[in-house]
Amino acid sequence: MEHFVSPRYDHSKLENPSFTDLIDVFEDSWQKYVFWPSKMLLDHGGDVAAMTLVTSYFEAIAIYMTGENSEGKSKPFFVNGFSQCFAASTEGIELAAKEIYKHIRCGLAHTGMLTPRVNFSREGAHAFYVTYPKNPDGSLNLKVPAASIVVNPQRMYEGVLRHFAQYIKNLRGGSRPDLAYTFQKAVSLLWALEEGENVIGMTEDEFKGRA
Repeated sequence: MEHFVSPRYDHSKLENPSFTDLIDVFEDSWQKYVFWPSKMLLDHGGDVAAMTLVTSYFEAIAIYMTGENSEGKSKPFFVNGFSQCFAASTEGIELAAKEIYKHIRCGLAHTGMLTPRVNFSREGAHAFYVTYPKNPDGSLNLKVPAASIVVNPQRMYEGVLRHFAQYIKNLRGGSRPDLAYTFQKAVSLLWALEEGENVIGMTEDEFKGRA
């Protein structure tokens, strides 16, 4: 039975695939399954739903960039991936990433809602603002939980797109053999290519209600 491994490619794409084939499927899947729906949601007022999709990127990209499985290590992988995306624009990125993991990622994944400490607005110049109480001397008290998080869903989406585009460019260009190596390790971990075609316990006629 023919089946598709991504919106553009059927199962034949992954029969004895080249490295380029693997990148093609990876890129097509993220663009069509996550980024395109996220854009549609953002274009029609679905900011929270879009964030649910986009926040899945951080843990996932860390898997491909390390070549390791994140099972039982969701938080550190999320922090790693988030830091890769936004490190250039934010100080204290890992600390902020842990708060974003708790209040945005886990809130959306576990309850379908942002926690009460999170607000969202497209007015902010940056993707995220994480605020903390101040010490008596006016410095930020980073030893306590964040007081609030303000996220700009559109800028978060754009930041992830930029990171993804650069990652794909690095993979295709051959200038980062380290990334190519960990990408292939992650593919081996996640895609089960050596197991062959999935077996469905029915005929095609039974599946389509013709039997």
